[in-house]
Amino acid sequence: FSPLADREGVWVMTGRYPAVTSNSTREIAGAGTATVIATPDGERDSALLAIVEEVFHVFWLGRHAGFRPDEMARYGYPIGEAENLKRLLAEDEALARALEAETDAEAAGWAAAALEIRRVRVAELSPDVQDYESSLEMMEGTANYVARRAANETPAQTAARLRKERPAEDIRWRFYDTGAAICWLLDRLDPGWKPLFDRGSATTAEVLGGPVSRRGAPRRAFSTAETASFRDRAAFKTRDLAERRGRMRRELLDRPGFRVVIDVPEGSPPLRLERFDPMALFVLDGGQVAHARFLTVSLPGGSAAFSNEGYSRGSSGGTVALTDSAGGHPVRGGFCRLTVVGIACTPEVTRGGTVHIAAPGLRVELPRAEVRVEGETIYVLARE
Repeated sequence: FSPLADREGVWVMTGRYPAVTSNSTREIAGAGTATVIATPDGERDSALLAIVEEVFHVFWLGRHAGFRPDEMARYGYPIGEAENLKRLLAEDEALARALEAETDAEAAGWAAAALEIRRVRVAELSPDVQDYESSLEMMEGTANYVARRAANETPAQTAARLRKERPAEDIRWRFYDTGAAICWLLDRLDPGWKPLFDRGSATTAEVLGGPVSRRGAPRRAFSTAETASFRDRAAFKTRDLAERRGRMRRELLDRPGFRVVIDVPEGSPPLRLERFDPMALFVLDGGQVAHARFLTVSLPGGSAAFSNEGYSRGSSGGTVALTDSAGGHPVRGGFCRLTVVGIACTPEVTRGGTVHIAAPGLRVELPRAEVRVEGETIYVLARE
């Protein structure tokens, strides 16, 4: 890096520094560092929000290391359950109304409604999903609140984000907005909240309960028609999710081109998850997951890896992997089957003590495996 002549304190280098691969935090030269991918054709405001968000993450992780969401819980989140989704929609609207309220009493009343809806809703969730929600809201919600304040956004803009329609599987991003909303409400109802919060281990939602209760404002409620609307929207989203899951599974299994199917015998150790892109997968029904970008799995002494060289965000074209869970969780316990579809050219198969399969974007090395080829499908039975 070299100093930039007209910007004091700014150092630059030509090209991309190897550790900078996404909007995230990394340790560089022993220091926690915010990393952001900002390109000339990107939106300036989006880059500004990302920079502040990631810088805040560096600050946050040094003070609240306990609030780290387990992303594995995300893949087991009940995104297809209409009742939970109905309550999520109601909770979002209550928070939005609290942000837009003209008086503090009205804000407290709608905040009380949101907290009550949440209390009932989370009681139906598994402990790991509860922890995932609260940790994600704490880490990402606070960072987005800080970024939005730095960018001179208003609480009303967060209210608009809460009302934005999103598909059921985009549940992760919902907690960025609920977390930010709670912080905005704390600013209004308890302006001295930050020092108290920073010394404790309570969540922002738990802290919000204090000033809401002290206000003594009556809890607001939705009308019968509004409640029915949440139910109808949730039912539509869950039907839509089920249909899209079915279409994707059929399309992948019918995709032209060569494919490799790796099975693990019943009773043998499953294929272990080693590397995957958490932002480029789609959880299907029955413990199946579609991996659109890359995936590496392993067995003792062997591994299988694929990468989609033509991948673009939001796409499932090209070479894609489909995994079948070996347990109750879609990815945590490993896989009993891996299917790679859409391989453009004939894979090279080498038999011997170790089976080798190679093609552009595909590499398989499995000792003691059995192989058979049927047309454009290569079946592999992995051995321990």
